[in-house]
Amino acid sequence: MNNHFHRFLSVMCLVVLGATGFPLFAQQVSQPASPGVVAGTANAQEARGEAVVGYSADQVSVMTQTLADGTTITHKSLSRVYRDSQGRSRYENYGTRADSGGPEDSPQSISIFDPAAGVSYYLNPRDHTAQRHEVRKPSPSPGARAANPSANLGPARPAMPRPIREDLGTQVIEGLEARGQRITRTIPEGAEGNDRPMQMTSESWIAAKEGIVLLQISNDPRRGERVMHLTNLVLEEPPANLFQVPPDYTLEELRPVAKPEPPSD
Repeated sequence: MNNHFHRFLSVMCLVVLGATGFPLFAQQVSQPASPGVVAGTANAQEARGEAVVGYSADQVSVMTQTLADGTTITHKSLSRVYRDSQGRSRYENYGTRADSGGPEDSPQSISIFDPAAGVSYYLNPRDHTAQRHEVRKPSPSPGARAANPSANLGPARPAMPRPIREDLGTQVIEGLEARGQRITRTIPEGAEGNDRPMQMTSESWIAAKEGIVLLQISNDPRRGERVMHLTNLVLEEPPANLFQVPPDYTLEELRPVAKPEPPSD
């Protein structure tokens, strides 16, 4: 499994976190990043029996980090995102050229997620190869730690305070009414070797009716600020073939690796 696909799987994990209220950008991930906001929100809608709206848009992500000496490092990335009424999503990752500041003509990579079928695909347009991965929902095993008491041993960590949630009201973004929420999490002193408490914030603006995250801003003192926003939003059903592997691609099947069973006494 190559490094590109490892990055894609990391992204799909964040998809689920984005849908459950955790800050999507609490961790640094490489693009195709934040794809998951879209798919995760669609899955939440389906779970509630609500209709999923198909759309396409450009997704711009800007990561800004300020060093101790005042130096600012900025990374910008562009993706083209699609979602259909079945909850399938497609993310075309376009690198940003340093010389022109504009995106490349063709995507560097493409990822497709089909929650109903339980599969994801990673496409490499440069050599026309594709990897298929079965996405298995994790099954809770409450007896695992009980069966292995040593797993509970370890240095005591400071208790994590409950996150603070703020309602930011509504505003119109890309022609849609979006409601905002800010989540503030505090890492207590000593939890990560820090000599004072650290605060992380995640602000999301979601068009609830359509189930689309239009804007997300996160601030993490360890990594900086990340801003994701959608532009050129079109509320139309994308063509079905966008969620399929092209016939001229060589497809490789990747099987999930089974986790080892905990030792039994």
